[in-house]
Amino acid sequence: MIRQLHESDRAAAVALLSQSPIYNLYLLGNLHAIGFDKAFCQFWGDVAVDGQVRAVLNRYMANWVIFGLPGADWVGLAAILDGHVVGVQALQDNPGGIDSWLAFLHRYQAKRVVEANVMALDAGDFRPVDTPAAIRVRRAEMGDLPRLVDFFAHAGSMSRSPAGVERPLRDTRVWLAETDPGTPILSTALTNAEVADRGMIGGVYTPPQFRNQGLSRAVCSALCADLFADKKQPVLYWENPAAGSVYTKLGFHAIGVWRSVTLEATS
Repeated sequence: MIRQLHESDRAAAVALLSQSPIYNLYLLGNLHAIGFDKAFCQFWGDVAVDGQVRAVLNRYMANWVIFGLPGADWVGLAAILDGHVVGVQALQDNPGGIDSWLAFLHRYQAKRVVEANVMALDAGDFRPVDTPAAIRVRRAEMGDLPRLVDFFAHAGSMSRSPAGVERPLRDTRVWLAETDPGTPILSTALTNAEVADRGMIGGVYTPPQFRNQGLSRAVCSALCADLFADKKQPVLYWENPAAGSVYTKLGFHAIGVWRSVTLEATS
């Protein structure tokens, strides 16, 4: 049966999602940080009579994530996305039990599909780097929000809305590079989602005029060290080979492929 999930379903949902914890970091992170009772973050499930959750569908604003077992009701879950009044911008299409969920959607089709490389970092493989001379790398604070909003507003394909900047600053963590307090931000790295033992890194961006100085590697290194201090494994995915080179130098190893899809309404 397809229905909206509630707090009483938490244990069953976590049990399912924990079968693939790295690919389900966004789902697990939203459950941990937000829960079931927010209008901007909803969860649906395919729930058996005995209470087993066979699939979980999550909406965070207009971004959707899904994961389930092979025999889940993929058609019924697709009807939720197709009919939702908020609509959809993006889908994390890593459903686990099937190769892709796209064929089950009727009101939306893929506009752009990105298959990125998933990597993880083990503590024993971590190769931290020193901060470049005259650069300060630190964890951002709420007082940095206006500067970070302006920074990401001009970040091209890495741009974020003010809410998309505030959430990791408030709920997870953001690291930045600068020369002095109050000066322009030179580079950033953050976590989009965190659970008890892992953190999904994103928002790694250095403007073109500040590149080739080791800044992305420095902020990523500091962020990874921060995660390890909290006993959390850094995980990320990348599309740009230059970014992949940065992560490989830090000690990350490949795990698989991560599919992200930008959707548009069918004609």
